[in-house]
Amino acid sequence: MDLYAKNATVNEDVKRNIPSLRISEDLFDDLYDDNDYKAVAIAAESRVKQDCAPDFIQRGFHYTTSVLFPFDSENYQRTRYSDGSFGCWYGSMELDTTIYETAFHNLKNELNVEGIKEVIIRERAIYNIFCEGILLDFRELQNHFPKLIHDDYSYTQQIGRHLATQGHPGLLAPSARKPGGVNVVVFNSQILSNPRVSQYLTYYIDPINQTVRVEKKPNELYLMIKPFTQTA
Repeated sequence: MDLYAKNATVNEDVKRNIPSLRISEDLFDDLYDDNDYKAVAIAAESRVKQDCAPDFIQRGFHYTTSVLFPFDSENYQRTRYSDGSFGCWYGSMELDTTIYETAFHNLKNELNVEGIKEVIIRERAIYNIFCEGILLDFRELQNHFPKLIHDDYSYTQQIGRHLATQGHPGLLAPSARKPGGVNVVVFNSQILSNPRVSQYLTYYIDPINQTVRVEKKPNELYLMIKPFTQTA
């Protein structure tokens, strides 16, 4: 069977799950000690906003943080489909898939820190981002190519490097963390547009019990995930 035989046209919103804050903080707090300096900072911010469209700054911030960040060479990382030499963006077709994916990596990162025993709280934002492109379709291929969801990324990194070098915009991949889930892997940011915050989440990461409690609304359980039961 040819891994690269099938394409799929994507013309819809996909989910992007990134660190964020539920409530905006005063960004000038660390820059002044008294109200006089605060007034100057606020006045400067107001002048900038007067010269821009009402949502220009906000739209630019959302696009930079939710779309462009992984493509900045300073932010290249080794991931499932990147060896760290090129940018690679990840989203999911389903909300729960992106939660399972990020919960796994959040817990794994905390377990790598020696001595942590308390529950760690992480706040995150879900973006809806429009994706328009013809992508390679690896969905339903994990039985024929089990390394697509293996925890050794060397195989998938070779795939990603080949596709990025050849100029392919991206692919649809089976999720290793959520059975039946589909991830969107993008090598070209031009197929992504119109990022909008959909909702905020709070993760309660318990390194002792190795669970992640996920809340949409404060104190209301949405998912309780034990990530390492989901690995391939």
